[in-house]
Amino acid sequence: YDDPAGLIAASVIMELLAVACVSLRFYSRSWKGQVFIASDWVILVALIFATGLTAMEIYAVQGTYLGYPLGNSLDAAAVTERIIITKHIELAYMLLGVATTGLVKFSVCLLYWRLFARVMFRRFLAVWCVVVVCWTVAFLLAGLLECGSQLSALFSSPQVYYRYCGSAVPAGYGMIASDLATDLITLVIPVPVILTLIMDTRTKVLTLLTFMIGAFSVGASIAKAYIYIEVALGSSTQDAILSLTAISIWNLVEVQVGIVAACGPTLRVILSHLLPTDAFMSLISSMGRS
Repeated sequence: YDDPAGLIAASVIMELLAVACVSLRFYSRSWKGQVFIASDWVILVALIFATGLTAMEIYAVQGTYLGYPLGNSLDAAAVTERIIITKHIELAYMLLGVATTGLVKFSVCLLYWRLFARVMFRRFLAVWCVVVVCWTVAFLLAGLLECGSQLSALFSSPQVYYRYCGSAVPAGYGMIASDLATDLITLVIPVPVILTLIMDTRTKVLTLLTFMIGAFSVGASIAKAYIYIEVALGSSTQDAILSLTAISIWNLVEVQVGIVAACGPTLRVILSHLLPTDAFMSLISSMGRS
């Protein structure tokens, strides 16, 4: 996480990939003569927010606020200008990250609603959409109120921070745990429905693979949670700034890959030409005969 050029390159590549997928999604709808649905517009807003995250990541790295070792702990008595700016970036990044993650999950749920017409499934989706919205609002407020009415304490000395912001770490645990849980549930929601659809094995496997792209986003969420827990428990051997860098870049991966995954089902026809599905199905068939 102390490779500034690599961090910037990764951020730009992920941004371009997300922009390409959202653009293809809108192009595909237009080309097929289909109307744009709510899920499309929500993922577009998520992409705009994600672009803000990417810009923040690049700005922070170029300004040496992230990606460059601090040399000592954030618990140091002196609050340097660099640490104060890094804390501002951290707060803005966290709030925008929560909003973007919530939008991605909400867009995916709206897409499920459009694709699967079963009454019981839609009832569950309606409840789950409310859960996702409440999760997003709750942790946006938690981020803003982690120091109560003393928001400035977040940017003050460690002594002032620990005095007014004691709930920050427990709230952080709650956020990463619930973020991972909602990611997993959102990922597996369509699996039972897809398995019961009447279609040939090849098409069913391809459909599942298309929806399972989101597993990479879940993996990024796990990595982010692991790093946060290490830092919170004081078991991390990394420099404090590098720990923040690690959390921020994995947050960006989670968001950008989530956007790509949200577009996957709408690009299934294109993906079927890109993925080696015939070879994959031949392998499955040969394994079944052996």
